[in-house]
Amino acid sequence: MCGIAGYLNFNPARAPEAIQATIARMNRRIAHRGPDDRGQWADPDNLCHLGHTRLSVLDLSAAGHQPMHSADGRYVISFNGEIYNYRNLRQQLEKLGHQFRTGTDTEVILAGFAVDGVDFFTVVDGMFALAIFDRETGITTLARDRAGEKPLYYAAGEGFLAFASELRALLEVEDLPVTLSEPALALYFTLRYVPDPDTILAPVKKLEPGCVLQVTRDGRQSLNRYYSFEIDQAHEVGPDKLGKYVDTLEEALSEALTDRLNADVPLGAFLSSGVDSALACALLAKKLGKTVKTFTIGFEGDPGSEHIAARDIATRLGTEHREHIFGAADFDRICGDIGKLLDEPNGDRSCVPTYLLAEFTRQHVTVAISGDAGDELFGGYSRYPAFAVAYDRDRSGRAPAMVQTYIERGLPVFAADAVREALPQGYEAVLDFYDRYASVFMHLGRPALHSLRQLDFRTYLPGAVLAKVDRMSMQHALEVRTPFLSPRMLGLAARAGLGLCWNGKMQKLALRHLLARYLPAPHVQAPKKGFGMPPSVFFNNQPRLEQELRLAHRRLSETRFFSARPGALDRLFRAAGNGINAIWATIVLAKWVDSVERPL
Repeated sequence: MCGIAGYLNFNPARAPEAIQATIARMNRRIAHRGPDDRGQWADPDNLCHLGHTRLSVLDLSAAGHQPMHSADGRYVISFNGEIYNYRNLRQQLEKLGHQFRTGTDTEVILAGFAVDGVDFFTVVDGMFALAIFDRETGITTLARDRAGEKPLYYAAGEGFLAFASELRALLEVEDLPVTLSEPALALYFTLRYVPDPDTILAPVKKLEPGCVLQVTRDGRQSLNRYYSFEIDQAHEVGPDKLGKYVDTLEEALSEALTDRLNADVPLGAFLSSGVDSALACALLAKKLGKTVKTFTIGFEGDPGSEHIAARDIATRLGTEHREHIFGAADFDRICGDIGKLLDEPNGDRSCVPTYLLAEFTRQHVTVAISGDAGDELFGGYSRYPAFAVAYDRDRSGRAPAMVQTYIERGLPVFAADAVREALPQGYEAVLDFYDRYASVFMHLGRPALHSLRQLDFRTYLPGAVLAKVDRMSMQHALEVRTPFLSPRMLGLAARAGLGLCWNGKMQKLALRHLLARYLPAPHVQAPKKGFGMPPSVFFNNQPRLEQELRLAHRRLSETRFFSARPGALDRLFRAAGNGINAIWATIVLAKWVDSVERPL
């Protein structure tokens, strides 16, 4: 995995040496994403400047150095990600006469883009964020993968547009003024993350998943979407076809795993007691016959800790298993650093154990397979059933209100009244968020569970889950690959009927039927457990949390933003009460603000 950076200059008078110095600072800021190599390129016309930091996973030679030029020199790319079907794509391109100089997937992207332009992204199976500069037309293309596994931030300033893999890299652009965004803060206190395309800092934006942004030589922007996850009821598979569907699912997931095993470095897999990671490990070990290194985190003193069940799964699958028990010392260490570890505030409680899992795993491997996205794709979250039943029983409410009800009851952070009173001008963004995604509830006769799957795929998955995994893993230069997000798996999930996701008693029915081919009933039927820090961690560290909350109030009150809004912070702190989600989200925000080297 890697980091990318870039600066598009629309002011001919701006010194290229100054821009290259900016690119160098941006590269240093994201060096943890790519510790193996670093590169810069400057367009002779002083229009496009690119930077890159490399984590070598494929073709470890110097031939994989970036930014990379196409064979004819027309295109230059800075690429972060992995393309899993690049060998097949390469073969197709070779039939068209293309000759390749390296064994990298990066060169395949350059060749494919030269042939098909942005349409090439529709046939790519991979996770990526990239920038391609066309030296002939002066157009720069920014693109992001279907689900948002890899991040891409950008911001327009006076006579320029800068972009990077991480928000903090853009803070190295000295002529980019930034401020805390009231709309983004209102969204954060509602969702515990800031959803695409917004960021916590104005005017910075995130490129949305499945989108392409093209920028002309004079700074005009054109944004287009090439992928959107849509439930396909016209071709829905019902419970009467469960057996055949599970056969196809096994084939597709095995294919995705095989593609994601391609690496020239050591590889392992995350393993919890959950269905998704257990299924990925089971197929790797039993279906594909691989020797699998598995890694698990447990929680000291928590009776619900997953590590014991994960250990039994590993034994049954015959994996080389390692586990780490999360203790008070871990909480103390990571809690103290959580602000600077997160590129952008993320109040999801699982960020801390994810960081520790990545740190622990990276001691042994460079690439890890994960089970992320199984819940969104196949309806696995425990919050789904009650809401789905209530909505299907009474469809009289307006669609935006359905989104609001789900967010406030299923993913509670701060109460709506508290956010509205504290940030009245920003709360409009929350209402806009509800309106934007109301369409998922506007399909006549469609079960609510399908709407929730689609809503979470578009919002919670990229905004909280994948962002957390990317930032925490890349702090340790660990590449995480997600087989559930292959195009074929996405297509199968889109066609999964209600009876394949939930039978009124059990969720993720199709996945559990597949897992039953490899593990006994207790593991197959086990209820979902979240990976977030359990309440016991907070109870055991109550004095530390109280201290951190006091420090959070003081630090936030010192910002220019809250200093200009007297009373706003007190309203939020009173509303936080004893709510774990609200308290943790507030502490994370304060620590993040404290870690930013610019006044906010």
